Order: sequence, then structure tokens, then C-alpha cells
Amino acid sequence: MSAKSNTSKVVRDGVSLAYHEAGAGDRSPILFVHGFGCSGNHLRLQQQHFAASTRTVAVDLRGHGASDAPLQEYDPIGFADDLRWLCDCLGLERPIVVGHSMGGNIALKLAVRAPEFVKAIVMIDTFVDGDSSFVQGLRELSDNLAAIGGSSQLFETLSAMLFLPSDDPDVRKDVLEQCARTPWHVLKSAFAAHLLRGSSVADLQQLTIPAAYIGADGLPTEIWRVEAINPRVSTGKTVGVGHFSPLLAPDQVNAMLGTFVDRVERIRGFRLRRNSRPPPGAGIHAPR
Repeated sequence: MSAKSNTSKVVRDGVSLAYHEAGAGDRSPILFVHGFGCSGNHLRLQQQHFAASTRTVAVDLRGHGASDAPLQEYDPIGFADDLRWLCDCLGLERPIVVGHSMGGNIALKLAVRAPEFVKAIVMIDTFVDGDSSFVQGLRELSDNLAAIGGSSQLFETLSAMLFLPSDDPDVRKDVLEQCARTPWHVLKSAFAAHLLRGSSVADLQQLTIPAAYIGADGLPTEIWRVEAINPRVSTGKTVGVGHFSPLLAPDQVNAMLGTFVDRVERIRGFRLRRNSRPPPGAGIHAPR
């Protein structure tokens, strides 16, 4: 039986931020961060899975879902600062941060800015680096956002890149309808900030905490690019689905997340034992 998620809001400097909480346990808490134009609901299948054994929180980023959308700039640093504030507010200590798409860029930014605050991160099909022709295409799209006209039209334009022809049409429909509800001023600001003015390559190079990357078919950040930037990042890939793998292939995603989380917990357990006082003559050994 899946744990029930409770939706609540907290207010930061007059801005209401929504989050969805479920589960409890002694393992490291998990913070789920959705992608561009989405909401915490898009990671519900991962939250339901892991809430059976630990505390989980899925956020609606500022400007998305049930959170307020003030007229302002929307960029990874601002989103990361919101996450740190929210974790402090909720008493979420050293979470494992799982980010899909833009959520992975935000998790990475948080980990680099405050590595002592985050236990580990997972990036799910996050755009980190791509070939020059793809980046040029993004720049041309960004330059023509005014002509596109709105949230629904933008995601229809992006849909061929986000979905494979074989992806579940009901999932595609639901995702596009949700993203179309995200305010246009939020999308225009966040699009350029995280895809064109971001620093994810430099951030990934500087990353010092445990990290994993789960790729998918269709987008240009192939696994080999991530491994070349930082060979310490664990990598994997879903099979047969496009960008929205958390909804299209939850069993694959949850299995890879589970393997990584278990490894992080073993490291955590070893450090706790190492920092305790063993009886005379006792030895503490790292797990193999």
C-alpha cells in the first residue's frame, strides 16, 4: 500500500510555496524536484515508492503547480535557495535530492553551493551539455519565444523532443496539459536561465558529493558526456521511453534510484559506525 501524500504550503517573503509530503523512517529523507513547467505530481510514482521506507517531500517550485508565481526572474540559483529554505523550514536534514530535467540542474546547483547541506543528488534526464547544433537550436527558440505566444504553444513545439512516438499518449496528454497551465512569464524566464545561461558543466565538474545520472532516449545529454565531465558520477539509462521516464517507466527509474539510495545509505552507515566509540580491540571496516 502506498503512503498518502499530504499537500501543504509555507510562505517565504510573501510567496506561497507548495509541497507534498509522505512517509517516515530512519533512512535519509528524499526531496523530489520536478522539471521545467511541471509540478511535484510528475514525480508522484517515485514519491509513493520511497515513502514506504523514508520521509519524502515533493516540491512545487516557485511559479509552478500550486505555488505562487510572482513577476520576477526564475533561475536555478533562486530555485535552489528556495529549496534550502524549505528544507530548513521543514527540518529536512541532509536530503538525497532527486531532480527530473530542470530539477536536476537545481539539485546540482544546490549541491555545489551547499555541499554540506545535501547527502547526494540524482539527475534524471537533465540537460547538462549537448552538441553545438542543439544548443544553437535552443538559442533560436529562446529568441523567438515572443512569437510562440504562450505556454501551450511552447510545449507543443517542444513535444517532439520530449516524447518518443511510442510513448504512452495518455501520459503525453496529461503532461502537456499540466505544463500549459504554468504561467507564461515563468516559462520565458526559466527557459533561458537554465538552458542557455546555466553553468551545469562547471557545476558538475565541481561536484564533490555522491551523484547519479539517469538518462533517457531523445535528448542530447548522452551518458558519455556526463562521464567525461565527472567520472565519479554513477550513470544509467532507461530503455524505450523518452524524457518523462519517471511517469513512462517508473519501475526502471525506481530500481535505479533504489540501487543508488541503498549505496548512499551504506556509506552513511559506515560513517556513523566509524564516528562511534568501538570497544577496545574492535575494528570497523568499510563495506565492500
